[in-house]
Amino acid sequence: MNFENNNTLTKFINYQVIDGPIKLENIHTLNGANYFSGGPVIRFRINLADYDEVFTDEIPDFYENLKNCLPSLHEHFCSIGKPGGFFVRVEEGTLLGHVMEHIAIELQTLAGMEVGFGKTRMTKKQGVYNVVFRFADEIAGIYAGKLALNFINSVLQKKDFELKEGIENLVFIREKQLLGYSTQKIVEEANERRIPAIRLDKYNLVQLGTGKFKQIIRATITGNTSLIAVETSDNKFLTTQILKEAGVPIPNRILTNDINEVLAFHQKLQKSIVIKPAVGYQGKRISVNLNKTDTIKNAFEFANEFDDEIIAQEFIEGNTYRLLVIDNKFVAAVQLVAPHIVGDGINNLKTLFNRLNSHPDREFGDKSKLSKIEIDEDTLKILELENYTFDSILENGEIFYLKNSCNMRLGGSSVDLTDLVHPYNIFLAERISKILNLNVAGVDIITIDISKPIIDNNGKLIEVNAAPDFRMHIQPTLGKARQVQKPFVEMLFPENKHFRIPIFSITGSNGRNIFMEIFGTFLQKKYPKLGIASSKGLFINNNCLSKENPIDSHNTEIILKDPTVDAVLIETSVETILEYGIAYKFADIGIVLNIDESIEKYYEYDHIRDAEDVAYAKSVVAEEVYTEGFTILNADDKLVLEMRERLYSQLILFTQKADNAEIKKLVDSGGIACILTEGKVWILHANEKIEIIEIEKVPIIIKKCNIDALLASVAAMYVLKTPVEEIRSSLIL
Repeated sequence: MNFENNNTLTKFINYQVIDGPIKLENIHTLNGANYFSGGPVIRFRINLADYDEVFTDEIPDFYENLKNCLPSLHEHFCSIGKPGGFFVRVEEGTLLGHVMEHIAIELQTLAGMEVGFGKTRMTKKQGVYNVVFRFADEIAGIYAGKLALNFINSVLQKKDFELKEGIENLVFIREKQLLGYSTQKIVEEANERRIPAIRLDKYNLVQLGTGKFKQIIRATITGNTSLIAVETSDNKFLTTQILKEAGVPIPNRILTNDINEVLAFHQKLQKSIVIKPAVGYQGKRISVNLNKTDTIKNAFEFANEFDDEIIAQEFIEGNTYRLLVIDNKFVAAVQLVAPHIVGDGINNLKTLFNRLNSHPDREFGDKSKLSKIEIDEDTLKILELENYTFDSILENGEIFYLKNSCNMRLGGSSVDLTDLVHPYNIFLAERISKILNLNVAGVDIITIDISKPIIDNNGKLIEVNAAPDFRMHIQPTLGKARQVQKPFVEMLFPENKHFRIPIFSITGSNGRNIFMEIFGTFLQKKYPKLGIASSKGLFINNNCLSKENPIDSHNTEIILKDPTVDAVLIETSVETILEYGIAYKFADIGIVLNIDESIEKYYEYDHIRDAEDVAYAKSVVAEEVYTEGFTILNADDKLVLEMRERLYSQLILFTQKADNAEIKKLVDSGGIACILTEGKVWILHANEKIEIIEIEKVPIIIKKCNIDALLASVAAMYVLKTPVEEIRSSLIL
């Protein structure tokens, strides 16, 4: 795969759907839990036109073509529930929208993006379907959907269509768009601990936690990492100078821009040297084991083109080791090995290189166990300095290093040696992190044997990395995997430390504004820095930030990112759920007031046919609640009450009918309910019946629909362990 000349994603974003019998009507991305799914999805609306109600078993050779082109679809269980299930459906007959869904999912999977969810649903227009599937990256998901549609249209038109290049393009998009390996593992660990994660840019800037509890990371650098420490570690010469003055063993070296000084340094040392740019990354423009004047001059010019100043240092014999320190504590160590070829006396370097690069563990990018090795300027310079070409034949057993860096993204490998590191070397690594004030540090040492104190075997500290790669430890080439992302997240969020602000989400056809007023006023007293996303706008601490497009769920994200906010109240409309998806993963309390099937705007959407569909959309608010949280439902509304079958959280019911049988069942089982009876609002909890307030004392109650808002507000206040007197005073506005 060669993307040398492809430095932009534009051609993939602009990839066009070919003209064919199946027409694309539109594409829409939903970035949160929505009508179709509990997670982000892409929706392709397609028109089957003449192929509406034409099943795959009626299309000549379709099954055979699909099976030959994408045999890996055998792994799709589909509704059959076992491997090969999807092919059974295709052979027996299924619609082309369903086929497109599975192809789009499989193309992403083959490119290393496991998505594994999709569904296809009819719209209200004959022959038009919503093909919905998950995505790891939006650009990749849309490209995969277009690719799937183009493949189907090509098969229907009996035209050849090659998927291999498309899959390679998806791999490229994956590497450009997805989080880096280390960042992704940190996010996954945060998710395991139920710490919300919000990506802040197209690289590796991520927010963990929400509101006033949030922490920011960029790859393995944290918001608490000292800027001075990072800048210092980037300056390799300054780093070694500071550490030398602290008694850390480092190689002899000089900083210069004069080749004559380098030659004099080499002459004085009387041993091989290393030349590298003073500021660099990933081993770029480094030359090692230099011992001849002409090669030293050549290497100097090569490094000097990259940086005005270069470092010349003594070449240290031994192995390269990375000691990882997190929160100033040693957590893991590996031996790093640069990518290399071992000669056999028969095959040339090109043949041996291709053989090495074809190893199944090697894949493009940094998501696999080993990375593909690319022939870049550094490799070409090594060949030049060694007087080799790719036609050269190495002697049997001769080793040729393709890189002077052990960086895994460049094709290096790692061997876990955590349990073998000598205590002195651990002491040294931890001390270095404290000297440089780095809370996360990758300490690189060259020594013969890391199990011995480096002070005893001429080992040297080479450099310190402020954003060390975790991949070499989590997924070493050999040895035990070390889950170093765990202590990283633990450093940011120690046990019992808060990591998210409470989220309260409300939906309903009528009474939402009243609920927001009652419950919002209550929350403002409990949480002085309250964030509110409502139909009136976006507010923090009663200050309006915006009144534009209140249904856009991205507005809620603004609050979740704010470091001053200590709770958020969200008015979640059906439009938000259908057009954007909700902005949060889970709420602490989700409330569904009611459903009014007469509201016409609900039915403007192509997949909303009746009140049941409206209820299904609103049920997102009921379902997306933490297991220890509470979902508050209207027991008098049949469609709302049915949502209880899909809950993972604790159920609370409210009713205006004291004889509601569902209330009795819930309370008898130890649950909580809020009822209106005898002109009063009551809380029923197990064996208790707690009077809250007489209805006539609540001035805001004017219409019947507002009673739902009142009861839901009381229930929400009660489950927040609010004293009755405080609930009562909150209702008399």
